[in-house]
Amino acid sequence: MKKIIKPLIVIVVIAGLVVGGLYGYFRYNRGKKIAQVVSLTTYGMDGYWGDSIESYGTVTAEKSQTTYLASGTEVLSVNFTEGDHVEAGDVLLTVKKESQNIRGKELEVEKAQQIYNANTTRLERLENTTPIPEHIASQADTRDKTYVADATYYVKDGCSFMDNYGPGDKVFEVAYMYTGEEVGRIYYSSSADGRQHMLDEEKDAEAIEAIKGALDEIEDLESVFDVDEYEVTEEIVVGNWYYDTSNGNIIGHEGIGPHGEIREEYIEPKGYTPTQLEEAIEQTKKDLARAELDLRIKANQLEEMKNTNENGEMIAKVSGTVSKVQSADNYNSTQPFMIVSATDEYFISGTIGEFYLGNVHVGDKVSVMSWDNGMTADAVITDISDSPDTSEENNYYMGGGNTNVSNYVFKASFDRSSGIEIGAAVDITITPDNVEAGGMYIPNFFIRKDSGGNYVMRMNEKNRLEKVYVRIGKSLWGEMLEVKSGITMDDCLAFPYGNGAIEGIKCKKVESLDY
Repeated sequence: MKKIIKPLIVIVVIAGLVVGGLYGYFRYNRGKKIAQVVSLTTYGMDGYWGDSIESYGTVTAEKSQTTYLASGTEVLSVNFTEGDHVEAGDVLLTVKKESQNIRGKELEVEKAQQIYNANTTRLERLENTTPIPEHIASQADTRDKTYVADATYYVKDGCSFMDNYGPGDKVFEVAYMYTGEEVGRIYYSSSADGRQHMLDEEKDAEAIEAIKGALDEIEDLESVFDVDEYEVTEEIVVGNWYYDTSNGNIIGHEGIGPHGEIREEYIEPKGYTPTQLEEAIEQTKKDLARAELDLRIKANQLEEMKNTNENGEMIAKVSGTVSKVQSADNYNSTQPFMIVSATDEYFISGTIGEFYLGNVHVGDKVSVMSWDNGMTADAVITDISDSPDTSEENNYYMGGGNTNVSNYVFKASFDRSSGIEIGAAVDITITPDNVEAGGMYIPNFFIRKDSGGNYVMRMNEKNRLEKVYVRIGKSLWGEMLEVKSGITMDDCLAFPYGNGAIEGIKCKKVESLDY
């Protein structure tokens, strides 16, 4: 039994020594590493107020009629002037039937359809595009390298090396001073004068080569010399790792040789970043919305142009007041020739995202600008739908911030005296009131996630790196995240990869991160 216990004790002691040595080595190496940190007063942001809401639509009235004439149409008679009252069934005007250039308007509709189709195709392609990383960071790829810093070879008693060399009988000591693997200095001592003779790499190149050659010829150095070596371990850079800062995934590596040569090349990804892709999608949605609206307007104009009977007469469909009449001799075919409205109150409709429902109310003002003449008006919201809008033609929400939300249709009214006409396409802009200011935002790449949640690497009061869990809120432009708790604008954070991911190491505050 004692024979068994004794070896076990020895094994346990050895294992303890090994573990202790490895732990000490780990602490030693970690103590040499330094994490760069930056102040959030430089990289963060607070006091964000939010975005305006943009939408598109056409001007309507409760009961109205717009009439259009194709370019070149000969007008025979106009029966009403601006301000006249019209009854449904009255003949508004008469044109020369054979002069109606309907084909010209049909070509405009076809062109509008092509633009709409092109934007639809572009949007589909963008929505199926895989983005490249938003931010790519690099960290040095380091290795611990142990090498002989210097070595001295002492000739053993009874042995000989390079007899009758130099200013004495024989060489009895040769020393190499290293810088890494490169010989930086060499000297020898002779038995004649007992002095050390320093050799210069350029002036004494021949002597140095002679000593190196003599050493190379000895197969077993330890049979001739007592060797005294001094080893050094240091961290060296062997390349760079490249990270996707949004998730910490490694996307590439670049290897660097001892003389700076590239051994493995990193090729930067090409394409849209998530933010650029989101912007391209939103812009294309905007272009598509305008193209769709333009197509509907031109298609409606085409139908109105065809709305003449066999005598070339255009008949009133509603009772009301003529609010506009163009000159029969000089009219713009893209504008209504005549407008009959039963009311002086005009309406526009648009949409708002659910994120803003609490900040936009009935009675709030919206800004309206005509595509046709640039005229503007303030409209007042008269109604906001209770349920999300699912129709495509009203889905023109283009506000900033989070856009993956449901949209709700609102209706706003304004007076026709503004100069914006029924049937006109308009831009609609809302600036929400009472949007809560504040919110602390930091770049996405400072935040990582593990099983415990979202966290950052922060410099503590002892200038050491520590992991701190944070509660995040909404995204801003796809680049920044709101931090609701866990850190303040007074904190300093590290890029949480490479050295910046090691808890407990020393921190160095810098103006900007090397990534």
